[in-house]
Amino acid sequence: MAKRTSKVIKDPEIVNYFTSLTPYDMQKTSFIMENFGEFGNKKKFNTYDLIEIPAGVFGKEGHKNKKPFVTTIGLFIFNRTFIEEDLMDVIGYVNRPVSKKVAEEINKRLSYAVLEDRIPLEAIKKFHMMAQKFMPYCNIYCPSFSKEMLMSATFIEKKKKELYSKYKDGIEKNDPKASIDFENEVLKYAQDLLKDDKAMDMYYSGAKGSFDNNFKNIFVMKGAVKDPDPTKGFNIVTSSYMTGISKKDYANTARALAAGPYSRGIKTGIGGYWEKLFLKAFQHLTLDPNNKDCGTKKTIEIDLTEKLASLLMYSYIVENGKLVELTSQNVDKYIGKKVKFRFSSLCESKHGICHACAGNLFNRIGITNVGVSTPQVASKLKNISMKAFHDAQVNLSDIDVGMAFGIKA
Repeated sequence: MAKRTSKVIKDPEIVNYFTSLTPYDMQKTSFIMENFGEFGNKKKFNTYDLIEIPAGVFGKEGHKNKKPFVTTIGLFIFNRTFIEEDLMDVIGYVNRPVSKKVAEEINKRLSYAVLEDRIPLEAIKKFHMMAQKFMPYCNIYCPSFSKEMLMSATFIEKKKKELYSKYKDGIEKNDPKASIDFENEVLKYAQDLLKDDKAMDMYYSGAKGSFDNNFKNIFVMKGAVKDPDPTKGFNIVTSSYMTGISKKDYANTARALAAGPYSRGIKTGIGGYWEKLFLKAFQHLTLDPNNKDCGTKKTIEIDLTEKLASLLMYSYIVENGKLVELTSQNVDKYIGKKVKFRFSSLCESKHGICHACAGNLFNRIGITNVGVSTPQVASKLKNISMKAFHDAQVNLSDIDVGMAFGIKA
């Protein structure tokens, strides 16, 4: 497969051309087609071509870059259109590939900045409107499929035949673990084979589809499929859509269609029912109208991880007898430590949930009737069921049962 090579842009005229463009210029279809569109197997530039940005051309007036720096053309376009005008103080220059994980991190930091009054709401609205503007261009920047990717099915099938004997016994017994181990090994081979292919950017970025689901089904195998009969467990489909579903696998592939509609129809209905139950049960809960601290000495002690911190943001920590609000500005100080939190279920207020036990999030977003937020627990489960319509992957997890009872292995 072709190896990806970045050109280094040194021509002063080209450098001046890109650095003099405004965000408005960069979002025009004509600019993107002329510079990144492929015509006759040729294109002027790739988004991963390197360019040195001279001093004094990026940033707000009075805060331009003092030294030259090297970046890619794609990242320069992203930063100029999305970040430079309103968000430099919060995000800084993003000089790494904007994958799904990086995009989620940016969105999280922007949300915190709005809640903490460090940027106006209009700034995050503008950011997301710009994302909508650029969305149709993803097929120009990184095509969904390339000739090399389509031809890779031949190599992948060869690798499957080489590895099949290793997992044959488990697959013939319809063991989902054997199927998952088999497909993961083939997927690893496919990713190494295509790592420099231009169509892989679509998967790396998370812009469309996922490698573990969409690519797997198309090029590797359908994998473990839950049998509609709950007494029969799983069926293993080793065919892929690119090579065609075999006669042996046809019925089980058809059965896979039942899982998505079932989750979207039946399980979504169950989730909606639970949303209504949560609302009915907890709608009476409000913040203490006096906005006072109930004074309870009860707390919950948590080994604070980064993931838990995002769930507990704007809750109050008890530190040396004082209350400290957990925010994005001080969270790093507490990650990896045992932290005592005030918690709503431990509140001793007689008139609602006090401000200290409820945390400051509800005040920040202007909600007093906090009980109406509890249906989001059921809503999360409902949304997972809806997404199952598009992703029927079977995943296995190791669960330490003792953890549920506070017993460490």
